[in-house]
Amino acid sequence: MIYALIALFTSWLIVYVLEKRNLLSIWFTPLNQRAREFMTGFIILAILSAITQLFLGYLGGTYWQLNNNITADLVFNSAFYDLKSVLFEELTFRGIILYLLLRYTKRTQSSLLITAAAFGIYHWFTFGVLGNVMAMIVVFITTGYMGYVFAVSYEKTSSVVLPIAIHFGWNLINNTVFSNGPNGIQIFEAVQGHPPFDLGNYSGLLSLGWYLLIPTVVLIILHNFYTRQTRDFKLL
Repeated sequence: MIYALIALFTSWLIVYVLEKRNLLSIWFTPLNQRAREFMTGFIILAILSAITQLFLGYLGGTYWQLNNNITADLVFNSAFYDLKSVLFEELTFRGIILYLLLRYTKRTQSSLLITAAAFGIYHWFTFGVLGNVMAMIVVFITTGYMGYVFAVSYEKTSSVVLPIAIHFGWNLINNTVFSNGPNGIQIFEAVQGHPPFDLGNYSGLLSLGWYLLIPTVVLIILHNFYTRQTRDFKLL
């Protein structure tokens, strides 16, 4: 959590020095609007993350059973880990890097793409794929594209609330509910069964396509349900 707090302080200090404005006030007010952004973003990505796990699990012949060793501490620690990692990444890549790029380059699309690329490269290290060329390509494309979505949500709202919400919604379901994170088995445990279809060599391609579909869906939602004139989302 200390790294997230350092990133938050750094973001606040940069904005205060450069613009003499309180970044926390910019990001978190008006409270009602920010609360709606957080709720809608979190719920939408949580649902999409759950659908992803169930759909890809079904195609792979995987079914899910409740972890017999589940405890409240286990779930809390995993969820807190997800929150800490999301806060650090969003405050660093969107709260600092994207903010500076948007302010000084005045090139919105280039700024979004640069931070997305940096986000993809960053995950080479967190996913431990450095040196595996094919894995690096896949990780760069999938995480970079999702990073672009996070960047767009920041640019549209001038706040980290929405990118934090959609990032946390995805990670919490993926890691803590369906146990795909670095902390091992959490709420549900995957049990391998027999796939309903023989996808052969196409299973990996299908999985990649699905992970590219999800951020595309989120971008469509952002562009269709966001009204820039009111800086609000019309889902709630």
